[in-house]
Amino acid sequence: MESNAQTLFDCVARFYDMDYREYDADLQLVADLAQESPGPLLELGSGTGRVLLPMAGAGHRVTGVDFSPALLARAREKLAHAPFADRVTLVQDDLRTFVLPQRDFGLAYCVSNTLMHLTSQEDQLAVLENAHRHLRPGGRLLLDLFNPDIPEFLRVAGLQELADRWLDPETGAQVLKWSVRWPDLARQLLEITFIYEELFPDGRSRRTVCPFFLRFLWPSEGVLMLRLAGFQVEAVWGDFDGHPYTEESERLIFLAHK
Repeated sequence: MESNAQTLFDCVARFYDMDYREYDADLQLVADLAQESPGPLLELGSGTGRVLLPMAGAGHRVTGVDFSPALLARAREKLAHAPFADRVTLVQDDLRTFVLPQRDFGLAYCVSNTLMHLTSQEDQLAVLENAHRHLRPGGRLLLDLFNPDIPEFLRVAGLQELADRWLDPETGAQVLKWSVRWPDLARQLLEITFIYEELFPDGRSRRTVCPFFLRFLWPSEGVLMLRLAGFQVEAVWGDFDGHPYTEESERLIFLAHK
């Protein structure tokens, strides 16, 4: 995890908030589950606070754990003047092995493919087991992954695609985000390279290359891993509206409880 996740997120930290500027598809589901689950919230892979900050702003006490000091620094900048900062605890640590004094979390959530940045089944299981240790009895875990689309993986293998573009408000640069993907189906790995190309108003340009791997899961494997970690699986959904998972689903979402 250290070499994959920390290197990636320290690399993309400058671009992260703009990259996710329009993404809020998971917020309502997390908010609804937080309302249903008494106790503080635990975010596994809290990043720059995209989900954590709205949850704290809604009145919840939230602890966010992340391995990247660069992402956490951005989150702390946002919290510096937030009226709800006293409801937030940020921890830089490994999702597999962190130890918190609190063991009464009502909801843990791990969204935006975060679990996939651990590239072995053993490491992914270690994260689930650690989440289980920190939940109160009856506490719930929300796990949000993408649904592996093998035909799409094969179609785009090796292609450099323009994934997004935006104007950086801090530098004035036009940013082009390119994506290249290579699947390793036998190992359930997707090798991804993000290339951020910045075009500055004075004619300068800069490229930042961020390679990483994601390990994708199948639904049955996810259910078995959750059971091995001590959870009872409540639901497997294909989207954030709670529709049942199918092979055409965009997401692979698990809800489980201790």
